Amino acid sequence: MKLNFLILLPAALFLVVHTATGEKVNIEIKDKVTLPEKQIILGDIAYVSCNDPSLLERINNILIGNTPWPGNVRKIERDILIARLVDEGIDLKDISYGSTTSALVSVESITIPGEYILRKAREYLLPKLFQPEREIIIESDRPPKDKLLPANEGIICLEVSQTDTHKDRGNVQLVVRILLDEKLYLKVPVFFYIRVYEDIVTSNRKIERNGILTLDNMAINRVETTKLAGLTFVNKEDLLGKRAIRPILPNTPITLEIVDNPPVIKKGDFIKIFVQTGNLHVVTKGVAKEDGYLGKIIRIKNIDSNKELYGKVEDSSSVKIIL
Repeated sequence: MKLNFLILLPAALFLVVHTATGEKVNIEIKDKVTLPEKQIILGDIAYVSCNDPSLLERINNILIGNTPWPGNVRKIERDILIARLVDEGIDLKDISYGSTTSALVSVESITIPGEYILRKAREYLLPKLFQPEREIIIESDRPPKDKLLPANEGIICLEVSQTDTHKDRGNVQLVVRILLDEKLYLKVPVFFYIRVYEDIVTSNRKIERNGILTLDNMAINRVETTKLAGLTFVNKEDLLGKRAIRPILPNTPITLEIVDNPPVIKKGDFIKIFVQTGNLHVVTKGVAKEDGYLGKIIRIKNIDSNKELYGKVEDSSSVKIIL
């Protein structure tokens, strides 16, 4: 009796082991899956059926990889699943599959519209550009595209900065930083074109080259100054007595580059020549050989000696000889 029991025991043990290790598993891959941003496990992308609860849990929790970035799709082929099953020591003979051979995985996301990003950048820029005496128009022909962020990942915050903080007209670039829970997630460049209109001094009629600026040939007009190079003027009085260094057409903004001060001494003018040597002061007559500006050195001719000298212009009729 005891001998028969011992003979039957190995056969019973064999049947128990075989049942545990030969459990049939069916894996039905899902066609499309949308997940929160995380690591993907096999149970996320397939329906797994098995009568052994512990084996079922083990297979469901096999790591496959990471979810894609928001707005992207990751394709997971059956071959990848097979490779992960082999890594986990699962007997492939016991696995059967459904008809689907791959899963397309996307991530749950929320959308930040490009128009919202543009508005935040504009709101940042407006106070920096505001000046009561001028008009500003902000244009954008390159609005940013909508941006996708992982859903339920925390508090979203937008921070805006300007690339060139000193630029207040023309092409201006800003950077909008999108933060999730105070950590930088994305940088979005935003481009504006800033038009500026100001009340400045312009010509109200044609001014010839070397013409003197007067209250009658100047006016104050609102014009676009976006592309104007050089210093402009808001008061006509600041330009009185200056001369045009080239012809100025009507309604032209008058800038520092197109005017200068007229010479106080003109070529051919008779002048007084002052010479000082120690305590000796000599005054004689001369003639200017070139136009002279206050404080500048010009070439002159002594009428008495007929010699050419160089002197510093003191005023509209006097030159001091430099020894």
